[in-house]
Amino acid sequence: MKISKRHLAKSFTWRFIGTADTFLLSMFITGDLSYGLKLSGITTFTKLVLYYFHELIWFKSTITDSNKRHIIKTFSWRFIGTLDTILFGWLLTTNPFVGIKIGVFETLSKMLLYFGHEKLWYKINYGLENRSKFNMIYKKNDFKKGKNSKNRFGQFYEITRKNREKLHGHKSYLLWFTGLSGSGKSTLANLVEVALHKKGFSVYVLDGDNIRQGINNNLTFSPEDRSENIRRVGEISKLLLDAGVTTLATFISPYSKDRQAVRQIIGPKNFIEIYVSTSLEECERRDVKGLYKKARSGKINDMTGISAPYEAPISADIEVFTDNQTVEESVNKILKFLNKKIKFNYV
Repeated sequence: MKISKRHLAKSFTWRFIGTADTFLLSMFITGDLSYGLKLSGITTFTKLVLYYFHELIWFKSTITDSNKRHIIKTFSWRFIGTLDTILFGWLLTTNPFVGIKIGVFETLSKMLLYFGHEKLWYKINYGLENRSKFNMIYKKNDFKKGKNSKNRFGQFYEITRKNREKLHGHKSYLLWFTGLSGSGKSTLANLVEVALHKKGFSVYVLDGDNIRQGINNNLTFSPEDRSENIRRVGEISKLLLDAGVTTLATFISPYSKDRQAVRQIIGPKNFIEIYVSTSLEECERRDVKGLYKKARSGKINDMTGISAPYEAPISADIEVFTDNQTVEESVNKILKFLNKKIKFNYV
């Protein structure tokens, strides 16, 4: 049986609280310090075992409403814990009424303590490396912006991102390439993908042009639709990272708030922002797709850099200057940075 470090940690923290409570109550009720030490000492070991298995069973429970879950867990554990206290209180004193009296008072105090303990641990990610703050158990506020939110539930599965990353042999990150149209985002992403693929990485590129031909083909280039375009890509990236796939995203993503939103969707530690810094003049000179020429002649509205703004990153993780750097130099800079996070013997 695989031992869960989360369940063990919860067992020990609760046992510390519970033991102190049992000791104080038994000593107060009997007026006997030695009895308090004996009862709290014995029940410490018995309840540690009982609590651990209680946690294992509840971890597989399908009750997903957080408050309801904590309340029912509180009652189920209290029932078990109280029986344990009454039994050993009776055995130590040969008087069942002493055990019952301690058990009754313990029930009241520990229900409050246990409920608070559960609420606190619900906010702690220890032992659940693959979950963001709320992705293991449904919380009613998660979907408050959507219609029929009461009918939406999160679902937990046994195989986690950590399991998939182990299978792939590397951790998964999102490399977010941002810059003006024509700056070289797709070119760099393609070469980085090739280099990582050769090193045995599971890697995939999400390209702005390709995404707009499929899942986002109903979006325009208005500020609102640009933000929605990036939001959807952020959610797609989150799924790919959960699958253990290192993802490269090449999107102009002109608004800093949208890039920050993606960072929050997937988690800041998983997000690597790469600013492909290229002057507007150089991008217009290249004009690979002929978009700048159309924008200057008025055939295209909302062209970033011309009729729509671009908010350059203030502190990108990586910044490459394609005005005066070769493609090879830019790729090497990206790969060397990534090699510090994921050791893949890049030279």
